[in-house]
Amino acid sequence: MSSLQPRPGHWLLRCPLCRSGFTVAAGALACRNGHCFDVAREGYVNLLGTGRRRPAAGGDSPAQLRYRTEFLGAGHLNAVAAMVAAHIERSVRGPACVLDAGSGTGHYLASITATLAGPVIGLGLDISKDAARQAARRWPAPAFAVADLWGEWPVHDAVTDLVVSIFAPKNFLEMARVLRCGRWLALAYPGPEHLIELRDRFGLLRQDEEKPARYADMATRFIGPLSVARLRRRTVLDPVTVRALILMGPNARHIDLSVLDHSPDLLAVTFDISVLFARKSERKS
Repeated sequence: MSSLQPRPGHWLLRCPLCRSGFTVAAGALACRNGHCFDVAREGYVNLLGTGRRRPAAGGDSPAQLRYRTEFLGAGHLNAVAAMVAAHIERSVRGPACVLDAGSGTGHYLASITATLAGPVIGLGLDISKDAARQAARRWPAPAFAVADLWGEWPVHDAVTDLVVSIFAPKNFLEMARVLRCGRWLALAYPGPEHLIELRDRFGLLRQDEEKPARYADMATRFIGPLSVARLRRRTVLDPVTVRALILMGPNARHIDLSVLDHSPDLLAVTFDISVLFARKSERKS
């Protein structure tokens, strides 16, 4: 077993088998019913190995994570985390708990928690063990856990002040369950013109035009009143950056990689991102 101790965010977790809280036992998270999960040497905990039916393999591959680290590390999408943090700072005072559902490399969670004033506890969930391992190694303050976002999250009821979902699976029922009343959900998803210059040139996946309306309907139903902001800008990217942008996401599994060898020296690309904020009403549960 690992000798590492859990990070503060790990105390937001509960046992995925019996929903009991955890205590520390020899570098692991253990519940009162004897279920035990090692804290890996990098500082994350894997809660998928529970003996239940396990979800199909998913999440980012190591190659996608490398490309995403390269692209996000260059600051191209920093405006997303900045907008979320600014919105939350206006309404949440004092200590805050932030959960990133689909945390990937941990970039957004680390950026948001570092920006917020006062003590902040961060927890990232992702189905990819590679992602959790890399994120925990790179960011020492937030906690990370491997979990299936489409199932029941191994997180206590009503313990978070902000749930973030940025280009990730959106389980509105679980988002509502873990949020405290009066606290916030922040979703980021592609707008209608996002990467529009790359779609036909490289055969990228098409946007589902009905998704924004579904997100708004589900957020209203499960969370509460909402507003939607839009981040839109156009920037010139070189071929290396274009390649990282395309291969860091789901397009990596759907395009012919050879088409990227014919990218022009410079290409103007539109970033169009919608950010939905919904505040949990007291009547929601």
